[in-house]
Amino acid sequence: MTTAQTRPAPLGSRPGQVDVQVIDTDVHVEPRSFEELISYLDAPWRTRSVIERVPFARSTYKTLDGGGRKDAVPDEGDIGSDPEMVGRQLFVDDPIDYALLLPWSFRGFTVDPALDTALAAAVNRWQSETWLSEYNTENRYVGSITIAIDDPVSAAAEIEKWAGHPGFRQVMIGHYGLRPFGHRMYDPIWKAAAKHHLPVGVHFRGGATQPLGWTSTGPLQYFVEYHSLIAPMAYAAHLGSWICNGVMDRYPDLKVLFIEGGFLWYKPIIDRLERQWKHTAKELDCRKTPYEYVRDHFRWASQPIEESTDPRQIAALFDEANARELLLFSSDYPHYDYDPPSKALPRGLSEETRKRILSGNARELYGLPATRPADRFDDMAGRL
Repeated sequence: MTTAQTRPAPLGSRPGQVDVQVIDTDVHVEPRSFEELISYLDAPWRTRSVIERVPFARSTYKTLDGGGRKDAVPDEGDIGSDPEMVGRQLFVDDPIDYALLLPWSFRGFTVDPALDTALAAAVNRWQSETWLSEYNTENRYVGSITIAIDDPVSAAAEIEKWAGHPGFRQVMIGHYGLRPFGHRMYDPIWKAAAKHHLPVGVHFRGGATQPLGWTSTGPLQYFVEYHSLIAPMAYAAHLGSWICNGVMDRYPDLKVLFIEGGFLWYKPIIDRLERQWKHTAKELDCRKTPYEYVRDHFRWASQPIEESTDPRQIAALFDEANARELLLFSSDYPHYDYDPPSKALPRGLSEETRKRILSGNARELYGLPATRPADRFDDMAGRL
């Protein structure tokens, strides 16, 4: 197997064009410090004294080595804040063509929905003026509209505000909410996202109003439990809620991507729902079966991917779960469990399935091109 560093990126059909082979759907970037973000806030929040009076999200688990790659820490600023370092590690060290940005500075919840809305707006303004413009001369970064899920009307307005911006290609939410996401209270969000053909990316994150590892039976005790289980459990609940409440019937253009929560877990969940559907779901008035809803509306990001000592066994499970159509590559840059594209996927997958996971499915979901202009990162990597 050739490595990411040595694999050449073939030129596209037009001179100066490179074939798009890898699209990363989970890249976290940060302001250099929280002070940088404060400058983008509206009044009355634009002072630290006001901000500090409202409790923010608080982590209750200690991640391995602080959660980040040691080689991704810049000399100045927070991890994921140095555009030259990020660009070099994504586009030179690894052959990634486009990176979907999930800003991590705003973790989604305080105890005040008004402040959450203001923070979301600040993150979007900051992102548009930095990673989608000043830092994006090669046009490799693709943005996510951050919204405050506990304020659905304001969240829909924020989507409307940025939907016409060419750099924003999805809406970003966390996994915590007041109700499962199929509840009609969230309909303004799904309506706005579907109207503008913006996929909704769901990434797990904590908040001030709920413990970070909260489940239906109480909080998880250890980091390994939280890191392994919290996202699949929450995503399964939201998946069932979206389906059973007819959200995709009301908004047939809505697409959802579950990020950093694994993939194979969905199959037994939907199997169980499918088996019960004909006899126990008559009151729902849904137009499709659970498998049809999954096929038409839901996708999964690969990291952290399920693994096995037997590549044929795990490849068979991925084929059975229709990874060819439903799975998108993600690396979780710049965290400690970063998955490089050269090593992320099971070895037993067919070449066609690998191509679709690494780029084809993301190109379809986000409307990205099949080729892009060759740039300085290609030159630095010696791929031209």
